[in-house]
Amino acid sequence: MEKLEEKEFSKLLSSLDGLKQAEDIAKINNRIILTDSKQFADYLREENINSLIKIELFNFGKISNLDAFFKDFCENFDVVIYCGNNQPKIPIFDNLITINSEEFSIESLIPEKIIRFFSLNKSLIQNMIRIVAILKNLKDDELISEFLSKFDLKLIKILRENTKILDDYGDIIPGIDDKLDEYRNIANKFTSLVLETENNINEKIKKEISERSINIKGKQILELIRNDLTIENVRSYIPAEVDDLISESIHEGLIILENQLKLKKIDIDINNLIPELIEFPIQLNEKEIDRLEKKINSRFNTQKYFAMVRVAKVLNKNQEYMLKLHQTLLEFEFFYTIGHFAMDYHLNMPNLDEYNHGFCGKDLINLNLQKAALSKNIDTASITDLTKPIPINYQLGDISDSSFFHASKSSLNLLTGSNSGGKTMCINTCSQSVILAQMGFPSLGNFSFHPFDELYFFKKSNGQLSAGAFETTLLQFVQLAQSSKLKVIFADELESITEPNAASKVISGIFSLFLTNQNNYGIFVTHLVELLKGEINTDLLKKIRIDGIEASGLDKNLQLIVDRSPKFNYAAKSTPELILKRLANSGSSEQKKFFSLLLKKF
Repeated sequence: MEKLEEKEFSKLLSSLDGLKQAEDIAKINNRIILTDSKQFADYLREENINSLIKIELFNFGKISNLDAFFKDFCENFDVVIYCGNNQPKIPIFDNLITINSEEFSIESLIPEKIIRFFSLNKSLIQNMIRIVAILKNLKDDELISEFLSKFDLKLIKILRENTKILDDYGDIIPGIDDKLDEYRNIANKFTSLVLETENNINEKIKKEISERSINIKGKQILELIRNDLTIENVRSYIPAEVDDLISESIHEGLIILENQLKLKKIDIDINNLIPELIEFPIQLNEKEIDRLEKKINSRFNTQKYFAMVRVAKVLNKNQEYMLKLHQTLLEFEFFYTIGHFAMDYHLNMPNLDEYNHGFCGKDLINLNLQKAALSKNIDTASITDLTKPIPINYQLGDISDSSFFHASKSSLNLLTGSNSGGKTMCINTCSQSVILAQMGFPSLGNFSFHPFDELYFFKKSNGQLSAGAFETTLLQFVQLAQSSKLKVIFADELESITEPNAASKVISGIFSLFLTNQNNYGIFVTHLVELLKGEINTDLLKKIRIDGIEASGLDKNLQLIVDRSPKFNYAAKSTPELILKRLANSGSSEQKKFFSLLLKKF
């Protein structure tokens, strides 16, 4: 456990709760699926694929010019996917992909879908792999080694390699596919490259013309003066050498652009960018620029599609294993957390007694006190001046340990004792032990028990109950006492439901009914033990064990000196005088005077 903590293992395990479901991806408007199979088109619509990608159903036999038909789609969409059974007849275009409709997969049409799921869970998957790696380094531990046998390290490596290449948005990160990186970079820089080309062409023309002497004959000048001066008139007298210089500058600039864009001659004729009307500064043909940009984006998105399909197919094959791995690690985290909890709270696996009923526990530390101790938040004024919670020992029923308990076996215990001595804490601690044990968890201290069918806990009432509530409480106890279910009842000062004399009569009657059923077990905190003895007949009283927690005095800090573990077969006193003594030695002078006078009455 300590080795794992050194590697922040708990932090990694806590991230396992973060499995995200695939979100609906945005509609892919630059891709289209063409098919000549109505059955295939209907299937895609049933799978709701048409909500993500446009689907076009066409009649193959009615297409007279396949080249023109597919070219139109290829010019209007970045990626065109044909799914059908006429692949050999389909023309070839750079962004046209053909898939046999009988061999297709969803990831070949929409790789983004599966990739999106893995990109959303990229961090989780990497943490899962780190957890496995940490466990692998601890394989000398027998339990860890057994657990590692559930992992397929080969598949885990495939998951790692194919998720680390994805970014948080489902794109393939740079540095994985050189051609994809190149086409992505060109597509991103396209506009700036075109502007840079225009600028370089114009700068070269300006420089070349400014450094040359252009000769115009005198006769030409007279004709210019004689005629109205227009741009066309002037243009007609520009020497051919200037036209050649401009054409040469444009051509050289476009050759450089062609190389920058990594264009092939079959892609597009770069000279189509030359403007129809040559004017200075030169502006390339906007319509052809748009067509070229479409071509550049189509090339990038087609390359991206192929790369994503490759990744998606691998991930799709391993998605089931990834989910299985996640579930396995969640189970590990569950048991690891229980173990961590058990270490922090000093828990141990309880002993199950199949034959005897009840429970017994040694060194039981209340969970709430241990939690406060771990957080260094113990209220020393109300508990103890020690920095550690005090464990207790207690027993109910037939289950006992002769090493620690020398008490009569009883199904009904009355817990008596001093104010603020720990009676409520005792039954709280016992109930925590039973609940943990019956959940199959490690329990407090060293705990032995027989499983109960039912467990009830009655908190102390803050005041006398109303007539209706009093009646309800009595009916509930009668029903519980008569029930055939094996049960344990923890009750804290049940007498608070009414005034003491009446309460002793009512509770003694409940106890009499309670003891007639061998499936009833209970611990009742009470201050009325003497009154109850007078109300319960001698034979029944023998079946009840009276235990006590008693304070022996005050320490130097005026805190009660108490053995928190109940003494068996011992009716402890409430010792209110110790509380009064503490009050008489603290507080204001008037308060001290009052409590000192009150103390003299004892």
